[in-house]
Amino acid sequence: MTSIYEKIDYCLEFITPEKAQFYLEKNFENNRKISRNNLEELKREMKNSRFILSDSAICFDTDGILVNGQHRLLAVVQTGMTQPFLVVKNMPTKSKQIMDVGKSRCMSDRITISGVRISRRDCATIRHAMANIGQTTGTEQYARPCHDALVSETYLKHNQFLYLMSKVCPTNTSRVRSFFLGAALKIYAEMTYNNQSGKNKKYDHSMSPKERALHWLNIVTTGMASPIDGIDRDIKPCDRAAQIIFNKSCDAALKRSYWSSADAFALTVRAAHHFMVGLDVQYIRTPKDDPFRDFIELPSTNKIMTMTSN
Repeated sequence: MTSIYEKIDYCLEFITPEKAQFYLEKNFENNRKISRNNLEELKREMKNSRFILSDSAICFDTDGILVNGQHRLLAVVQTGMTQPFLVVKNMPTKSKQIMDVGKSRCMSDRITISGVRISRRDCATIRHAMANIGQTTGTEQYARPCHDALVSETYLKHNQFLYLMSKVCPTNTSRVRSFFLGAALKIYAEMTYNNQSGKNKKYDHSMSPKERALHWLNIVTTGMASPIDGIDRDIKPCDRAAQIIFNKSCDAALKRSYWSSADAFALTVRAAHHFMVGLDVQYIRTPKDDPFRDFIELPSTNKIMTMTSN
């Protein structure tokens, strides 16, 4: 049994664009189709100096055929940037049948192992709050091990809000879309920042940050308002953006599709901003840019939440 591994050779290589192109010429014919999103994300990480050595190797079988690493090698070619990789040669030919099919550790697993306990739902929520509006969602934009530290750091700035929502939201938060929770967190964090920094932002409602975020979650998940801190709430014109998102997500479910695309994410964020300021709207347009402040740059809300009930 061990004899099939005797010729395996492995080393660390700093692969140049020229060497990457040479390796790509050894790709096998029926390798999986190039994922444009995956490739663009790798290129973005390399250009921003965030690409680091990982345990996933560039692999060749006993015939010298490339069986793992085509996306990373192509990213090196297209960026023109030399990158470090583990390279393994003389892998058993059957290895290509199992590449990328094992259950890998998700980000929440990795962050928890590093010492910060975070649920899969909270990990998705915080990444949606962090994300830029574009062709992808938060869980796609922040998906790689090199993002773990930033996601963990940002989570620790706002985790008390997520804990509070799990306790006071009338709908079990395990059933609430992480899009909606991420938008609620953006509402809460920005309203808190405006209140504390003296921005004197005027809203067409009289709710506190906590009340407004919870009111959003009530409407987008149930289509109805619920009492907040024992006070009955009605749905008013200034809440209409949340109702629109509730109806759109229900319509998607009737069509047997999911409210989880990049467009759905962008519409949810735009609606949440309308809802935050209390804008009375009849329809929601897909935004090109995030109308909220840069969430990553906002200060922690944990101290505020500890000091007050808002």
